[in-house]
Amino acid sequence: MPVIDSLWGIAFKDSKPAKVCQWIDCPDAQIEYEKRKMKMCARCNVVRYCSKSCQRLDWSEHKLYCQIPPIMDIAGWMARHKSLFRWALMEGLRLRSEPSNIFQYVLLVELTRMDRLMKGIAPSPFFVESMRLKKYSDIEELIVDPYKGSQKIIEAGGIGQGIVVFKVSEGRPGGYALFRLQYHDFHEKLAGEESPSRTGWEKIARGVVNGEIPIALLSRRIEGPPNAASST
Repeated sequence: MPVIDSLWGIAFKDSKPAKVCQWIDCPDAQIEYEKRKMKMCARCNVVRYCSKSCQRLDWSEHKLYCQIPPIMDIAGWMARHKSLFRWALMEGLRLRSEPSNIFQYVLLVELTRMDRLMKGIAPSPFFVESMRLKKYSDIEELIVDPYKGSQKIIEAGGIGQGIVVFKVSEGRPGGYALFRLQYHDFHEKLAGEESPSRTGWEKIARGVVNGEIPIALLSRRIEGPPNAASST
């Protein structure tokens, strides 16, 4: 199932899985698979087998995560979690005490397709691998003037426009790296003071999206300077 963007009405074609037999004890593992005719699992289209025998022998393991790929709509997924990413942006940039950070940093969210992780039945089409602040200048693919979208908001007494950058890895050699942006307008100054928390905003936000942490933790506020990790 390819990733689609319902907002723009486009789809991104999947790359094919590597020509390697999925069964770990395949007797022909030493033979060069590239020269052999192999077939993908007809249900999940994620793995290949060199023979029906290998597929049958691997089924007890493969059935734990084999599933019909869900519709992976990146635009719909971003919209469902928009309020959460707004919270992460607000906490990460410390907009209550340092509103000018909105012009220096973006929130980079790196995703992997859940069907590539083989973690059982997927509760969500995407898995958040990391969530961190990055300087505008550190993301080559981002050609955005941080002040352009904020001008009218600032003139009206607001903070400005923050940006969340989503990077989706296709999860296979030669696959795509898809970038999408989400804009958050902060029309009013944020009231209240940040208070310290033992758990960082990145861990909380990532855990909530991935279904590992209860959403109630979002009521906690985090104090600490922005930590923009360098590009790797």
